[in-house]
Amino acid sequence: MKKRNIMMFVLGASLAALLGGSSVVVAGDVTSLRGGSDINADSAIPTRKNRFKDADPFARTWKEQPPVMPHKDYSISVKENECMDCHSDANYKEEEATKIGRSHYVDRAGNTLNHLSGARFFCNQCHAPQYRVDPLVVNEFSTSARR
Repeated sequence: MKKRNIMMFVLGASLAALLGGSSVVVAGDVTSLRGGSDINADSAIPTRKNRFKDADPFARTWKEQPPVMPHKDYSISVKENECMDCHSDANYKEEEATKIGRSHYVDRAGNTLNHLSGARFFCNQCHAPQYRVDPLVVNEFSTSARR
């Protein structure tokens, strides 16, 4: 019985070594968006991208998609969130801005707050500024979800 266990272990280890070696060969054909650049080589500093300037809001692609920012991204720090200057309940009408969703005033325990939830304070975790750039890859995304 002991000899059989040893044989099974050796057979399993051999099989794992063979399969592990073949995956390295397959991974060798993968290409990167970096092109032929060596990952350890110094890269040139990218040029500044052409950001949209206060455009109309972009249409959402799916129902629960966070809106993308049609303007520059503002400063957000632990002490201040400049997004609130326009998008807060108190200012959105005067600024003609999108009002912050009610979900941003609910904490992790499900309690409704009278201020922005700390989990939602850093807007750029979900909301991203958009740039006018040529895509690196063709985008063929289409949604089957209802809006």
